Amino acid sequence: MTKSLLEFNRAYAYQCFLREREAAQEKPGGSPVKSAIFYGFLIAAVALAFFYRSGDNSGQSFGPFAYNTVLTSSMKSVYPKGSLVTSWALKPGEPVQAGLEKGTDIVLIREDGMIIVHRIIEIMDNHEESGQRGFRTQGVDNPTQDDWVTYEGNVIGRVTWHAPYLGDALAYIAEKFIWILVVLAAVFALLTVLKIVFKKEAPPDSPQQ
Repeated sequence: MTKSLLEFNRAYAYQCFLREREAAQEKPGGSPVKSAIFYGFLIAAVALAFFYRSGDNSGQSFGPFAYNTVLTSSMKSVYPKGSLVTSWALKPGEPVQAGLEKGTDIVLIREDGMIIVHRIIEIMDNHEESGQRGFRTQGVDNPTQDDWVTYEGNVIGRVTWHAPYLGDALAYIAEKFIWILVVLAAVFALLTVLKIVFKKEAPPDSPQQ
């Protein structure tokens, strides 16, 4: 029996559908990989925020690194206010101390306890016979140098990496940590339900020959 043009088109369209579905099932990459990357990023952000909320701005650390949020605009052309700054944590006598030289950006703690990120502009060995090096520093966007000398014992770390505005973002996540977990759980549950409800299925009957 000869097929009509309509029947032929229906049969052809159905075969195309089957081939596309098989190709999507056999393809190793695609949607599952993208989903894994997306959820992995969310988990990493939440985990980092969890560590971030465990201390104040002077005490966060993870492994050999310390991380701090830039709170002032004295280095805004390099580290905008609200940036997250990661530094290699320094201890007196460690070999990494050799990395502190003129032009190095450091995280330091002032005598009043404030944590800031400034640049070394001068190094004084055995400053005032203290047995420690002293560092004169300056914020690159400040018109004058700092009016204090930082001893190496007050250097928290040498800046190794920064991300603009990420510090403020993590601070917000840390503040709303519980609520964000609740929202993420609700969104994940909703997406799972919608995926089940709207899951595509093949047509129940193939076209008649």
